[in-house]
Amino acid sequence: MKVLKKRIVAVMAAVMMISAFPITSMAASHTITSVSIKVSSSGIEVGDRLPNIVVGEGNSTDNGEVYVYTTSTKYEAHDAEWVTSESKDLTIGEEPKMKVWLSPSGDGDTDYYFRGSYGSSNVSVSGGTFVSASKDGNDLVVTLRIKPIKGTYGAPADAYWQTSGLGKAKWEKSEEASSGAYEVVLYKGSSQVVRIDAIKATSYDFYPYMTKEGTYSFKVRTVPYTDTEKKYGEKSEWTESDEFYISKEHVSDGRGQGVIPGGGSPGGIAADQVGWIQDGSSWYFRYPDGTYHKNGWLFLENQWYFFNANGYMLTGWQQSNGKWYYLKPYAGGPMGSMAKGWNYINDKWYYMNPGDIAGLPEGAMVTGWLTVNGKQYYLSDSGAMVEGWLKVGEDYYYFNPGSGEKLSNTTIGVFQLDADGKWKR
Repeated sequence: MKVLKKRIVAVMAAVMMISAFPITSMAASHTITSVSIKVSSSGIEVGDRLPNIVVGEGNSTDNGEVYVYTTSTKYEAHDAEWVTSESKDLTIGEEPKMKVWLSPSGDGDTDYYFRGSYGSSNVSVSGGTFVSASKDGNDLVVTLRIKPIKGTYGAPADAYWQTSGLGKAKWEKSEEASSGAYEVVLYKGSSQVVRIDAIKATSYDFYPYMTKEGTYSFKVRTVPYTDTEKKYGEKSEWTESDEFYISKEHVSDGRGQGVIPGGGSPGGIAADQVGWIQDGSSWYFRYPDGTYHKNGWLFLENQWYFFNANGYMLTGWQQSNGKWYYLKPYAGGPMGSMAKGWNYINDKWYYMNPGDIAGLPEGAMVTGWLTVNGKQYYLSDSGAMVEGWLKVGEDYYYFNPGSGEKLSNTTIGVFQLDADGKWKR
């Protein structure tokens, strides 16, 4: 009987000890391996200020607010704020930046937690693009950009003939969205004389084209200029000038045709035109003796340009003597000019020799290890900057997602990096 009592007392004590522990101690813990965020910003328009952010729910109505939410049961969005200034007017092609705070979930049986680091390979953003991610206590803070703003450019406010000189056209920049680039067309009566496709100016001297007596007028509209503007911006409505009469005694002899400040394309090329010449979408460079620059590089006004056998200026990725170069196909500097330093191309970062890397031609694409301002990076065989874990030789390194900088003397999750950035196995 005494033995039975002792057993009963032992069982009761064990039950009491188990019941004394919190129920959460029995929950299983799981790592959140990937993250997905949804952003709805269809109500934002050009010229708006950044609106309120509604967190934790989706909404398809265009009421001007931005909605940030997730559909996962493992984590939830609980806060968000704009990184881009909320006091500026939004422009076409702009991608406002925000930070979103995510918290892991738990239901008593299963607890979730974020690991040490996340990059573009395991963070997806619907309705935007991923920038970077970092831990904030138990939370994960994701920086992202929303979809570029689309819209139509505002028409020039006025178009008129200047009183100083013959044939000098002038127009005023729109008070609404403007790219600063314009398409301008000169008419004699109802007939087109010349068309300027894209000019970065608010005036143009049409007098060289006024070779016949008659009444002239012009119309102008705002047009996209850069690749981004062309992708997200629409041309404005036309603004028309009044009429301007040229008498027989004052007509032009035609000299000066084809001179376009800031770039552009006239509807014809004068026989004596030299220097840069645009024919449709093609650019050429002609010398005073009538010959064109062909087959190679041209150094002009501190910029390098590259031409093919037909004298056509090349843009984009081009290979020369076994090295890759990038010639700017946009207006972020002279179009067609050689890119140098860091360049963001098709969602990847590349580094083109600015001229200080020995043994590599100026402007050539860099691969392998790279040190810039005391920070180390690694560029793949394709030239793209590496992010996250990478095996180089026999060792593993970690490159900070977003910046690409090699990390050292730190811990990535449970993995320790030494002073050289190598994973301590």
